[in-house]
Amino acid sequence: MVIEVPTGVPLRYILQLAGAPPLPQGVLTGGYHGNWIDAVASHNAVISRESLATVGGALGAGAILPIGPETCPLGESLRIANWLAAETAGQCGPCKLGLPAAAGGLSDVLNGGGPAALEALREVTQAVKGRGACKHPDGSARFLMSTLSAFTDDLAAHVLDGGCGRETLGVLPLPASGYQDLEESIPSGEKLAVDWTLCQGHGLCADIVPELIRLGPDGYPAVADASVPMHLRGRAQRAVRRCPALALRIEQSAAEQRPALPAAVNRRALGSGRG
Repeated sequence: MVIEVPTGVPLRYILQLAGAPPLPQGVLTGGYHGNWIDAVASHNAVISRESLATVGGALGAGAILPIGPETCPLGESLRIANWLAAETAGQCGPCKLGLPAAAGGLSDVLNGGGPAALEALREVTQAVKGRGACKHPDGSARFLMSTLSAFTDDLAAHVLDGGCGRETLGVLPLPASGYQDLEESIPSGEKLAVDWTLCQGHGLCADIVPELIRLGPDGYPAVADASVPMHLRGRAQRAVRRCPALALRIEQSAAEQRPALPAAVNRRALGSGRG
């Protein structure tokens, strides 16, 4: 939905016109490189760059995305963080390595990682800021940091009490499946496996293929094996060849069959609606 309004109109009025929840638990301003603001800030803000900036928001491209109280805000942000990490062009370390690590850090927070996971998330998010070849890492880091500052009650529930008890409903829009090259979603029927009797925690595997292997707090891979999609086979094989301890191998995954390539997928821009 597109609503054209002059500056100075209360944000709460715009949300009402758009049919937003009467009591949103948060409003994302400026799109997925923008900032979350909480319910109190959204009630007091007006549509202008200055007003939104004073409450921690950002007008950006003009995208305003509210979420209601029935969904987990951290889970919603994790969906977007994973998408932002997948959108990297892979041209610099902060984007190629940092964004998947940040998304993984948020996942750790949601899945019982406790205060240590939260601190690790803050560190990796801060580390990518101002270091990328473009502004994608900066915008993604801004989004993640605002998630932590806008939803403090929900964050405390996940860090201290094991979760907020709400499902992630997926209310924030993402491009339809198939918007990327189709080969990226095709499994190869192989998996990358770690031999724990040989692994010495060198970490080269996570540098070569961070989409499949992420290191835990102890410096060792956080997963024992990972399914390898077709577009990552080359880098997975390279990781195997370069492991100094010979602790990586590629195995056949009996449970996974490579599907036939779909005939066609119509690509639509985000927000273009159904057609």
